[in-house]
Amino acid sequence: MFNPHKNRKGAALLLATLSLVFMFGMIGLVVDLGMGRYTRRGAQAAADAAALAAAAQALTAAGQTTALQCGGNVQCQSLTSCPASGNLQNACLYAQQNGFTAAGAGGRQAVQIAGGTSSPAPGAPNVPGILYWSQAAVTQNIPQLFSSVLGNTSLTTGATATAAIYSKSVTPSLILLNRSSDCFVSALAIGLVCGEDFLSALDAPVTARGGSYIASANATGTFLPNVAAGTIIGSATVTSPFTNILGNGGINTLGLSNWSTAPTNGFADGDDFKDPMRGKGQPPAPTGLADHPVAGGVITGNLLFGAPVSLAPGNYYSTNPLTGRPLGTPITILGNVQFTDGSSTPCGGFCNYVFYGGVVTGALSTVTFSPGRYIFAGAQAVSGAPGIALSVGVNSTVKDLTPLVSGQITQNTDAGEIFIFTDTSYPGLQIPTAITNIGLTLPQVTAGLQGGLGYFVTLHGLNASNAAVPSNLNNFAPVLMWQDQANTTLKYTSSGALDLSCGSPCTNVLAVPGSQEMILQASTSGGHAGVNLFGTIYSPRAAWITELGLLPGDTIQGPLQIITGALQMAINANLDVTPVPVPLTRRTVSLIH
Repeated sequence: MFNPHKNRKGAALLLATLSLVFMFGMIGLVVDLGMGRYTRRGAQAAADAAALAAAAQALTAAGQTTALQCGGNVQCQSLTSCPASGNLQNACLYAQQNGFTAAGAGGRQAVQIAGGTSSPAPGAPNVPGILYWSQAAVTQNIPQLFSSVLGNTSLTTGATATAAIYSKSVTPSLILLNRSSDCFVSALAIGLVCGEDFLSALDAPVTARGGSYIASANATGTFLPNVAAGTIIGSATVTSPFTNILGNGGINTLGLSNWSTAPTNGFADGDDFKDPMRGKGQPPAPTGLADHPVAGGVITGNLLFGAPVSLAPGNYYSTNPLTGRPLGTPITILGNVQFTDGSSTPCGGFCNYVFYGGVVTGALSTVTFSPGRYIFAGAQAVSGAPGIALSVGVNSTVKDLTPLVSGQITQNTDAGEIFIFTDTSYPGLQIPTAITNIGLTLPQVTAGLQGGLGYFVTLHGLNASNAAVPSNLNNFAPVLMWQDQANTTLKYTSSGALDLSCGSPCTNVLAVPGSQEMILQASTSGGHAGVNLFGTIYSPRAAWITELGLLPGDTIQGPLQIITGALQMAINANLDVTPVPVPLTRRTVSLIH
């Protein structure tokens, strides 16, 4: 006899069985996909590490200045298996440390690496300025344990990453490098100040439109030395869109002083708080210059409105007018002169000069610097104090070939200038035989500009877009003033990095204590800023810059960047700077895809 309930039980069992198969298949698919996602995350970490490792080793090999060349200091290849050595092989080692190797996991893993100097880099068409790129592709085949019931027997997952070496712009207006242990001598009668990267008093406003970085971690407190990363006193003001401070560093603002935008601290130590010139070495000295002894140490040009007297490139040093013996005293310039070979394009666009003993311009004099490299190689110390590199007389003018436009300094189209402040031991300096024969050595100068009332200055830093700039100076553009890295109480290596061979920054003993100060004297001319500068001013960590002012309104202004250990502003000194249109750069590595 037919039993309909028995058939229904059989159909229900079949449906339940099919449902369980589908349910377990879906659960298995979820599990397998989860395992795939977990494996992909690991693959991404391995690819990122591999790509970064290859690019980082390439940067270590080339440094900040050497061109990256395939088959030379870097490896180049299309996406394929790992080479046996070199920076691309280093990528595979990092992939291995993250769990992925070629033919790993029983032959189910694959690691491929590529590198090149072409631009743009693969997968990153919108990243400009690529110098070298490395790409890593990491994959793994995963057997499907559960979802195979649905026909999925395997799943291949993986990740790709691209890293690159590129030139990063360094844009802040103020980069103050001193750490809490670094000190300077205050011009404000406070004495030795440690860990204070910025100090300003009374009528000494600072406008840093490109922002500020302060590397001291000193916290705020009662105004005493060594307690704050920066201090402003009285009516001094600082206007900056941002101020980033390392660690717990803080700012003291006393009296009517004001920091326009509250500084932010808590930042970890990193590139932003380190010397952006590290690894570039120092600007090289010129070679093969002719000697120009100056009898009595005085150069006389035409007076007032007469055409300037041309002073040819070479080594300049003062001598005894009777014996010709070098004196080591400053060279005094009177009247109207120009450093040039006299051609319509001076020296083919770039001149080279070395001054032994410093330079002093007389009152009402005009000194014109053609585009070029100017080295101030030491000056005689006076009563234990360092000599002065460049002293400008009352109502004198120091300028280059690019005039102001409507009272404002603008980008130069010529090669620009670099002023290097050092001593007679500067690396590569070819000292005149007359100086070496008598064993004359000149200690470090006080760098920068010092002047009298009403003097006028217009100068532009190196312009790397001009072909006349020597290739070995391109990496220093747009530097205008450079203080020797040997003139600081910390020791630097020849590559321009802090010497850490003693376990921390090693110390350097200076022959003339206090010479690590650079002085920039502000001025007023015709009711306008008397000192107009374009480019970057550099002095190393544990050195410092003092801006001086004689009269209210004395100002230094222009598209200018200041990199130094510490900056102190004296009464009546005004600093008003905008970002440099084409800032200095340094090579860096990061993931770009």
